[in-house]
Amino acid sequence: MAFTTKKSLLAKVRAGDEVSWAEFYAAYKPLILLCGQDCMLTPDENDELVQQVMSEIFRKDIVGKYDPDHIPDDVVFHYDQSRGRFRHYLRGIIRNQALKILRKRDGVVELDDPAQRVAEPAVDIWEELWNEEWKRHVLAMALTELKGHVQPETYVAFEMYALQERPVQKVADFLNLSVAAVYTAKSRCIAALKEIISKLEEQ
Repeated sequence: MAFTTKKSLLAKVRAGDEVSWAEFYAAYKPLILLCGQDCMLTPDENDELVQQVMSEIFRKDIVGKYDPDHIPDDVVFHYDQSRGRFRHYLRGIIRNQALKILRKRDGVVELDDPAQRVAEPAVDIWEELWNEEWKRHVLAMALTELKGHVQPETYVAFEMYALQERPVQKVADFLNLSVAAVYTAKSRCIAALKEIISKLEEQ
């Protein structure tokens, strides 16, 4: 299946296309929050993490100019492809900002303080957590993109049967479809979803 709709947000970011602050913020704030929870940050610390990560990413455009929560849509982000894969770039920023927050919980802490090192997530643990959160993030983006590639009725049948795990007969009755049509919707959507995810993971 060839997709001809506009590029996904992740594809645009990776290609260095212009991405508005509002679109980027809405897409990546949930991922940052999940990473903060994995690092055992408090709700207030997690909010700080979002602000610090976003400020770091958009530092040339927003620091000293705008409130990070109220930035005009015409402020855009260009990703420099020389930095490598975007997800690796984002991972590094989130981890570094999370560690800064952990280090200042009880005031200034020396980096070689054994007690502080215990509080910081080990590199291998962080990598595992990041990979899991990234997979969830890509799946969420892929599902959003999938909605634009299939008929609404097809997506709803897929969502109810495959994602919500409702009985196929009930889904068929609710949507006034045959059971075979529900199975077909699931098959088509899974095939399309795999292709979308594959393309996103290349970014």
